Amino acid sequence: MRSCTMLDEQLHKAATGLAMIIPAIFLLRWYLTRKTGSPEKWAEERIKELEQKFAAGDIDEETFNRHVQAIRDS
Repeated sequence: MRSCTMLDEQLHKAATGLAMIIPAIFLLRWYLTRKTGSPEKWAEERIKELEQKFAAGDIDEETFNRHVQAIRDS
């Protein structure tokens, strides 16, 4: 009977730990996604930055196209 009680206590502790860890993981993931945005939004922002650099003459057309293609491929 004693071993059954110990097992119940251990299972209760494990369940309690998981009940705290799993929501924490989801909150962290939500926070990081909210902070960085979706991959599509990130790519769009990088391409806009490249467009500005190209328009300003900081990079040439070949470099611009290469970087845009690399962003779209990733």
